[in-house]
Amino acid sequence: MNMFYILSRLLGASPYKKRSFFKAPQKPFCPQDAGARGEYLIFKALRSFERQGGRFLFNLYIPKPNDDTTEIDMVLMHPKGLFVIESKNFSGWIFGSENSKYWTQSLPKGRGQKSHKVQFYNPIHQNGAHIKHLKRMLSEKTPMWSLIVFSDHCTFKSLNISPDRRYKVVKLHQIKSMVNQLIKETDADIFSAEDIEWMYEELYPFTQEDEAVKARHVEANHWVG
Repeated sequence: MNMFYILSRLLGASPYKKRSFFKAPQKPFCPQDAGARGEYLIFKALRSFERQGGRFLFNLYIPKPNDDTTEIDMVLMHPKGLFVIESKNFSGWIFGSENSKYWTQSLPKGRGQKSHKVQFYNPIHQNGAHIKHLKRMLSEKTPMWSLIVFSDHCTFKSLNISPDRRYKVVKLHQIKSMVNQLIKETDADIFSAEDIEWMYEELYPFTQEDEAVKARHVEANHWVG
């Protein structure tokens, strides 16, 4: 099966380079890159919000005060809110709670073998840090939702998450309905078209960092992101 066929099946009829997902980060797409594929599938689920005035940015490297960076997977700027999205394209069983420092991914090894367990930094805390630094770039008063999106290929075995928070943990198939729900619960527009354009222009440069910045980020933030 050739690469053109794989891409055409994954991306649909429209050419990939004409889509927002490509135009924002200007990065190549690789179907073997689980992270990029997870982000694309989230965008695919949410892209209809562009027709409501929404705009997307991907892979923002936001500077921290200590000259390090924090990487945000995706931002959706919509008249009814700003949604900061952390993609976790994981399989296996997922265990965690909102207050624990680390969560656990348990991967089956096969019949008669012990499962393989991997710890990863609490994505609620991770995206909370993203929002903290993003607000420094925009305004501390900018209302933001934190959305953690896991693959449909994983199973939530034990997740202790309070329902009434500015953060939500969902699977891929739930993300569109979750954003729709949050939009419907917001009576009036928060951002005008001009506000969204200003935020887009302010944040777009952070999607254009060179490979040296990205490499330093990976080295310094292998647990956190």
